[in-house]
Amino acid sequence: MCTQIKKSSDYRSERRRYLLWLARHLPSESPLYREWPPSPRCLHETSYYLKKLYHKWRCHKYRLRFDQTARNRMREKVTASLLFRDRKSSYPKSVSHPFRGDYVRLRHNVKWKKIAAETGDQYVVFADIINKIARASGKCLQTLFVVSTSAMLVMDHRTLQIKYRIPATDIFRISLSPFMDDLAVFHVRSSEATRKKGDFLFETGHVIEIVTKLYLVIQNATGKPPEVNVATEFEANFGKENVVLAFKCAGLSEVQPGQVKIYRRGNRMEVVL
Repeated sequence: MCTQIKKSSDYRSERRRYLLWLARHLPSESPLYREWPPSPRCLHETSYYLKKLYHKWRCHKYRLRFDQTARNRMREKVTASLLFRDRKSSYPKSVSHPFRGDYVRLRHNVKWKKIAAETGDQYVVFADIINKIARASGKCLQTLFVVSTSAMLVMDHRTLQIKYRIPATDIFRISLSPFMDDLAVFHVRSSEATRKKGDFLFETGHVIEIVTKLYLVIQNATGKPPEVNVATEFEANFGKENVVLAFKCAGLSEVQPGQVKIYRRGNRMEVVL
């Protein structure tokens, strides 16, 4: 009995000394810091749970530093990681670049404000001048690409005339290759506005950002995220016919603008990089 009391007393004393010591030697409050102070052998389990609690607390403290805008940006970056990490070769170079969204200051454009008031697209999620790929020839045509909280818009970059306005609810899949190219296909449900054109093929230096933002917009609009397909070959609807897009990579570590070659041969479009 005396031995048990002594052991219990020693354990409490050891635990008290350890906790007091740990309080003075807690690691960095950065959620990225992995190290944790050592513990006595008899307190390994206690140390394990304390480490988990401490990490949960510092993550909570870290999140409190952000306003809603910053939280949205973090959500986008986390989503991009879930969608493209180990799937798309160009993803790593996008990690350090912030998602700016409006690259052409469209939100401040007076003409756009009038258009947006009529269409209900007041909140701009993304806007930039990108390349729209001609389905027949594979040639590039500059266009203003806009994503609002409710739609994807393809506009004339000079006049701001809307060529196509695709509701977010009509986009059900986004397809990309696993390589370094900046191409993306947006698959849309057939409607009066898109029946003749079918799916859209774009090239943009912000492909990771565009797909991520549109993914979240569609998820918010429908309650269900679109499929993000990453493959070397996939089918696209080009209006009157289905075309297979096939990507061929020469093993380049980086693809420069204009380096991607697109060839259309019948019902097959080849992308060589």
